[in-house]
Amino acid sequence: MISTSTRYQIITSNLARTKSMIENDASVKREIEYYNKTIKTIKTIDDFIKNDRVFKFAMKAYGLEDMAFGKALIKKLLQEGTSNPLSMANKMSNPLYKEFAKAFDFVGKGADATSAASATTEAVAKYVQQTLEQREGNDNQGVRLALYFKRKASSITNTMGILADKAILEFVQTTFNIPKAAGRADIDVQVRQLEKLLNVKDLQDPKKVDKLIQRFSVMWDMNNASAATSPILTLFNQSTDQGISVDLMMSIAKLRPGGF
Repeated sequence: MISTSTRYQIITSNLARTKSMIENDASVKREIEYYNKTIKTIKTIDDFIKNDRVFKFAMKAYGLEDMAFGKALIKKLLQEGTSNPLSMANKMSNPLYKEFAKAFDFVGKGADATSAASATTEAVAKYVQQTLEQREGNDNQGVRLALYFKRKASSITNTMGILADKAILEFVQTTFNIPKAAGRADIDVQVRQLEKLLNVKDLQDPKKVDKLIQRFSVMWDMNNASAATSPILTLFNQSTDQGISVDLMMSIAKLRPGGF
C-alpha cells in the first residue's frame, strides 16, 4: 500500500496535470459545462436555489456539499448577506458559510452576483479541487486531509479557526496525537492546549505547513496502516495487536513545529 506521504507528493508534484485529468473526466466535464452555460443566466436567490444542478455544484465547490439538502438555511444565509455583523453568515462557527455568502453576494451585487469571478471561474476551480480531494479520500482519507490542510492553512489566523473546521481539527489532532475525546473539554481549555503545540502564525509559512503535512502523514499511517504494510510499524517492530508504544507516541506528540 502506497504511503500517505508518497501519494500526496505524487499529486502535488504536478498538480496542474492532476487537475487537468479531473477536468477532462467525462462526468466532471459535463457538470462544468452545464454550470458555465447556466450560472450567469441566474439572477435571483430563488432561481439559484431552485436550479438543483447549479446549486449542488456551487455547494460542492465551496465545501458545503453535505448541506445541499438545507435549501431553506442557505436561502436565509444569502438573503442576509455578510455586511451586517449579526447576519447568519457572520454568526456561524463554520467559516465556509460566510465564504459561500460572499461568493454568491446577491445582497451586495444583485443580478450581477452570478457574473462575479467567485461565482464563475473560481467556483469551477474549487469544484475541481473538491472533486480531486474527494476521489483521493476514497482511497486514503489521510491524503484528502493533507490536501485540504495545504489549501486552507493560510486562511487560519487564530486557534478558534482550527476548532471551527472539523477537517482541520482532525488534521491537527492526528499530527500531535491529541485524543478525539479532548474535543469534549471546555473551549478555553482546548485553545490553551492547541496553543502549546502549534503557533498559528506558522500556518502562514508554506515551508512550515509542508513540515506539518510530513509529520501528519507519518502519524496517519502509524494510526491507520497495518504492520504488514507500514514501514514505520516494521521499523519499530510493533505488531498490529500491540500498536505503537505509548512512550514513542508521546515523544512524537511533544515535538513542536518550531523544532523542524
